[in-house]
Amino acid sequence: MAADLLILGSLLVIGFVVAFSIGGNDEAMAPAVGAGVFTIRAAVLIGGAITIFGAVFLGSNVSEKVGSELVGGAALTTGMIFAILISMAIWLLVASVTKGLPISTTQCIVGSVIGVAISAPFFGYSEWGFNQVDWYVVFEIFAGWILSPIIGFLISAGMFAAVRRVQERARGLADLERQERLASYGLAIFLILTSMSRGGNDVANAVSPLVNQEAFSGTIMFGPLAIPALVIPLLVGGVGMALGLIVVGRKVIRTLATEVVTLSPSSALSASVSVFLVMFFGTLLGLPLSGTHVLVAGLIAVGWVANAPVQMKQVREIIISWIITIPIAGALGVGVFALIHGFF
Repeated sequence: MAADLLILGSLLVIGFVVAFSIGGNDEAMAPAVGAGVFTIRAAVLIGGAITIFGAVFLGSNVSEKVGSELVGGAALTTGMIFAILISMAIWLLVASVTKGLPISTTQCIVGSVIGVAISAPFFGYSEWGFNQVDWYVVFEIFAGWILSPIIGFLISAGMFAAVRRVQERARGLADLERQERLASYGLAIFLILTSMSRGGNDVANAVSPLVNQEAFSGTIMFGPLAIPALVIPLLVGGVGMALGLIVVGRKVIRTLATEVVTLSPSSALSASVSVFLVMFFGTLLGLPLSGTHVLVAGLIAVGWVANAPVQMKQVREIIISWIITIPIAGALGVGVFALIHGFF
């Protein structure tokens, strides 16, 4: 019993570390900083608080998709869970601290899970392997990664084109400034909603390997209240992401706030609405989408509509980081699993 509690506590600690890494790579508030609506300090504090709320109240559906359905409902072993979480933390922290690149945490966990599942037979887990991965779910997830930025681009471009038509009818500079001020209020609201949706979607990347643990099934009692036990890992993940955003998230926010395209409140609002809509409905459907993909697509869209220069060098670096994330996460998962599986 004591050993089980020790292992469970260790899993929660590592889940917290992964969540911290994810929070440190969270760029959801970047449009507000780029448009001058929030300071970086205000952005990380507000984003952190809303992330916790979204993780606890919206995180369960996506966690189950990545945690169990990806491997055909099979229960990941304790060693597999440790390997997946540790490999994610390594890559996310390296990307965040070194270059401030917004890595897709969804790609990171999917790559780690697939790498560990496929390599497991080499370490004595004969029931695992290539066939244990549900490739239909993998296809579903990949389709979401491809379609979500396309949809985000179209929504962002369409909305900003409409905003530009309204601005063309502005009666003088004062009227235009009033419109931008209204856009800044709307931007603040939508970024709060976006952070909530991102919290619900991204927490799955930190705690989804824990959802099949028996300790987190059923309910726990707090006095007269019966609360789902799954709230425990979701809360741990939410707090971890919030602290990661506050402590180390500034560098990634600066990258997307200033190094992709110059933003105004109205253009930032257009990009943020697209991220909110795509991530909110994706979270409700239980799809593990990448908010990073959608936001970058939205920022490119507003630059395209405004004929503003888009820093393609920075965009290329971001896209390359996405492409290499799955194989790197998979390789790290295999490497870590090879080192630690004997302990379990």
